[in-house]
Amino acid sequence: MTVVARTRQRDLVLQGRGTLMARCLALGLPVASACSGRGACGKCVMTILEGAEALRPPAVHEASVLARNGAMGNQRLSCQCRMPSSKAELVITTGYW
Repeated sequence: MTVVARTRQRDLVLQGRGTLMARCLALGLPVASACSGRGACGKCVMTILEGAEALRPPAVHEASVLARNGAMGNQRLSCQCRMPSSKAELVITTGYW
């Protein structure tokens, strides 16, 4: 699965494996977090602009944190969201890139 991070300056292709947070950090993109990626704070929320249908639904814990923080339906916790092995393209962004 190709993951593209849409920033104010340009689109960047995220390489590697793991969570959205891990892929962003590996490229040097900042990801807000107060819990070091444990899925507790909800600060690492990212908006899925394209390709959300290719993702697995949020697990119970992630869904609970998203609901508690008033996240929209197209938002996911980057520390909890893993990519399935598919040919789909995912485009993500945050409000601070």
